[in-house]
Order: sequence, then C-alpha cells, then structure tokens
Amino acid sequence: MYDQWQQAMKEDTQPRGISHAGRSLLPVIAGIWVVLIGGAFTALLGYHNIPGQRSDHGMVWPINHSIKLDTQRPNLMVFIHPQCPCSVATLNELARIQAVCGVRLNTQVIFYSPTEMQWEDTSKVRQALAIPNVHITNDADGQLAQQFGALTSGHTMLYSGDGRRIFSGGITPTRGHEGDNLGRKSIVQYVLDGETDCDRTNVFGCPILVTPSEVVINSRGSEHGVK
Repeated sequence: MYDQWQQAMKEDTQPRGISHAGRSLLPVIAGIWVVLIGGAFTALLGYHNIPGQRSDHGMVWPINHSIKLDTQRPNLMVFIHPQCPCSVATLNELARIQAVCGVRLNTQVIFYSPTEMQWEDTSKVRQALAIPNVHITNDADGQLAQQFGALTSGHTMLYSGDGRRIFSGGITPTRGHEGDNLGRKSIVQYVLDGETDCDRTNVFGCPILVTPSEVVINSRGSEHGVK
C-alpha cells in the first residue's frame, strides 16, 4: 500500500504536458504577441518622425525687438522650451555647428520663460551655456518666439547680415535624435560658402507656447507638450 502511495505521489509531481488544445493555441498567442510588439514599435517610430508646427512668416528680421541684428556676420536663432527633452539633441547639434563655425556666427539661444515659472536655471539652459560663443536670452512669455514665428522647440533660423532669412527649420533628423541632418548641413554650408541648397526643414520638438495646465502624460511616462 505504501509503495502504491509513493508511486502515486511521484506521478502527481511529474510535470504535466500541454494538452493538444493548448498546443494548438500557441501559434495564435505568438501571432498576437508579434502584432502587438510590431504595432508598438510602429507607433514609437511614427512619434519620433512627426514634425512640430511651424510658421512661414518672418522672411526678414523682425523690427522692434530686444535682439540686435549683427550686420557683419550671419545670425543664428535657436528657440527652445526649457522643459522639452527633445531639445537635448537640438543643443548637441548646435554644439557641432558651433565647433565648425565658431565666431563666424552670431548665435542666440532663446529660452521660453513664462512669468509664473522659474525656468531660468534648467539642464537645457546649462547645456546651452556650455557651448562656446553662444548667447542666452530668456524670452518672457514667448514674445520673441511669436515675433519670429517659432512654434516648436528646436526651431532654428539663420539670417544674413542684411536681415534676410536664409534657413528656417530643425537641426535634428527626428524627434530627440542626433545625427547627420539637412538643417545642420545647410547652416554650416552657408556660413562657410555663402550659399545653401536648402532653406527649410521639419522641426521636431514640443510646442513652445504651452502652459503647465496643458501638460499631457503619455504612455511612456514622459510629458508630451511640456516635457
């Protein structure tokens, strides 16, 4: 009797195989999993490639503003929302532009600065301050951004010494990513050669003129809008 009980216990502890019905469901489950993973990847890829809003006004240097046009060299304006993580890549690309162009450019980084927030000392501001030959301006409530028509963080504009807009767009290949891109190439080409093959590109970043109450948290835990 004891031997029979031991044998029964051994049989009960042995791993049980998957039933025929269970095995037949495995391909279906695997297929669903692949579709879900593929969909998530496609959505993420799409997000990184969606450009921000841009304005076509500002073909010439605006008048009656607080930044003076340098008539002796090209003027580069980079508009940044200080809480936008996408703009880390923009500032890194700006550092590459400055490494080539240096003092041949009058470069201004314009940081959106709403009066109700203390955003004068953020990681983006410190990152910009570390780039040689760059001037920082706090843009109270986005007044300069509106004058120049900058709607999206990372919007970069290049003006000639006589105030003509040479280039308007972004200097990153996609949202929050660095690498070779037409924006950076166009700016460097104009500064070095006096001409460029491209006068506009898409801008990848967060909206500049957005209030804290308009923050939307996306599924990845970051903030879309104010980031």
